[in-house]
Amino acid sequence: MATAPKLATVGAEQASPLIPDLRPFFSIRDLAERWRCARASVYNQIRGEKVLDFAMNGRKGHKVVPLEVVLKIERARMRVLR
Repeated sequence: MATAPKLATVGAEQASPLIPDLRPFFSIRDLAERWRCARASVYNQIRGEKVLDFAMNGRKGHKVVPLEVVLKIERARMRVLR
């Protein structure tokens, strides 16, 4: 039985911008790279949104943002060029 041919990858560290990255959760660093901005700007963008925080109350910790929130923010930031 023949196997399906493997697709060429752009690189292990950087995916093609034409192929959407549809992971279920994104870290703050991932979003900063995706949106090409500082991590502080990402925190400003996700303020008030539902995020998953792995820290105890009042402590610093690792935060991840669900895909639905990322797509909602990106839709809100889109504009029509005329």
